Amino acid sequence: MNQLNEIKVSVCVVVYNQEKYLAECLKSLVTQQTNFNFEIIVSDDCSTDTSRKIITEYSEKYPYLIRPIFNEHNLGPHENLKSTYQLAQGIYIAHMDGDDYAFPDKLQKQYDILESNIDCQICSHSSELVDCTSQSKGNWLYPQKKYELFDLYAQLPFFAHSSKMFRNDLNEVYWDNLHEKFLDIELHIEQALKGKIYHLNEILGAYRVDVGISRIGKSINPILPLGVIRAFDKGLTIYSETAQIDKFRKIYAKELLNYARKFLYTGSDYAVFCLLIKKSINIKIFSSRQFLLLLLTVLPKSIYSQMKSDKRLDI
Repeated sequence: MNQLNEIKVSVCVVVYNQEKYLAECLKSLVTQQTNFNFEIIVSDDCSTDTSRKIITEYSEKYPYLIRPIFNEHNLGPHENLKSTYQLAQGIYIAHMDGDDYAFPDKLQKQYDILESNIDCQICSHSSELVDCTSQSKGNWLYPQKKYELFDLYAQLPFFAHSSKMFRNDLNEVYWDNLHEKFLDIELHIEQALKGKIYHLNEILGAYRVDVGISRIGKSINPILPLGVIRAFDKGLTIYSETAQIDKFRKIYAKELLNYARKFLYTGSDYAVFCLLIKKSINIKIFSSRQFLLLLLTVLPKSIYSQMKSDKRLDI
């Protein structure tokens, strides 16, 4: 491929049973205006709805933009993401979940930031929060500046996964450093080890709330806090010999306590709740509320489900 036709950005869209949202996602990408060439790789992980039909229609209409990938068997979200990234030809990858969508100029603005900030590994942006009907539920905003890895841990995460564009330099060592069922935040951390994050406080996309794997019915999916524990345990090693370790421990302990409260108020997995509060105290004691929650781990389990509205546990 000659320089004039070189693909600069690969938009990687991972899809599984997202027929309700997928057309909106793809339309927002094919209409992006850029001064560089980009591709859209759409990888369907054996959806059982009409997602494949939607992808086919768009790829036939925009064959110069869309590369459809139809997995022969279900890989699961982690392998589907990894295999899609590995197909990317661009020097940058823009991640997009099939239920989110981009606003105009997203790709151009993020590309320009990464081109002019060689110390940055990631460019993220603020997002609009939308529900399953694409109605606005508010905005996910964060101050604009360059952030270090420690800043990411302090507010994990401060951007939506679908707001991220990053340098396409993910080698096998990168993937080997990740758990086989990694969370988005673990991807972010591995990349932030190699460079800064430039966050644009400009709403350049929409993030769909209350869909995906974060919930099982009304309960929080246990894989979320378990992934947070893996991410922060890695941080304990990174900062163990630094002046930031005590501050890091408090951030870690607070994150676990926050998750424990969420588990309590949603009546989520009791065993995971117990793990979270005990580990929070083990990492760092910083609040009497840790011990209020600890009390629930030794009282009869029936009391756990009766404590949802107790505001004394607010942090």
